[in-house]
Amino acid sequence: MVLHLDYLEKHLNAKLFSFCLFLIPAISFSFCVDASSNGGSVANITKWKAVSHGFSLEMVQVKADYVRAVFLARGLPADVVEKISQYCVFGNIIRNQSNAQIVSRLSDWRAVTRDGVKHKLKLKSAWTKEWSKKGIAFRWLILSEDQSFDAGDWIQGFSTVALKPGQQFDLHYSWKLQGKTYSNKFKGVTCAPASKS
Repeated sequence: MVLHLDYLEKHLNAKLFSFCLFLIPAISFSFCVDASSNGGSVANITKWKAVSHGFSLEMVQVKADYVRAVFLARGLPADVVEKISQYCVFGNIIRNQSNAQIVSRLSDWRAVTRDGVKHKLKLKSAWTKEWSKKGIAFRWLILSEDQSFDAGDWIQGFSTVALKPGQQFDLHYSWKLQGKTYSNKFKGVTCAPASKS
């Protein structure tokens, strides 16, 4: 099943659209990409997918307008929503395709830009700390930094990094399986382009 986000955006109100955007990935991120290709693009949204040593990671660009729709629909204040929409945001699905428990720490992941600078992801704990200072108890949607899941388990959520629209980087990520650390990298990951005015 392939649904085009542009069609949904034009034909659904913002709250229903953002609900669909969050619900559909539970089925599969194939709503906006061809799952058989790496760096594939449909409706101007690109995704990356890799499976290595039982660890499957799929990342899909999320445009700022979609970020705004999703977080506004959950009742977050406009200033909070605007701040997160200024980040480079990805929708992620992580699956354990091994026969043992996998542990991954997003705090160890790095976005390495072309100038060689290593950027940390802005993690759920950092967002929730900011939000709690404003009296906001919201904790959903952003991936937790410490992931531990058994064979066959999977998780999904957003990841964020302080980069500009269209900026390119290599994502270096790692996980542990049966006491051994593995790593991989997506080359040429690109932040979603700026939304058209």
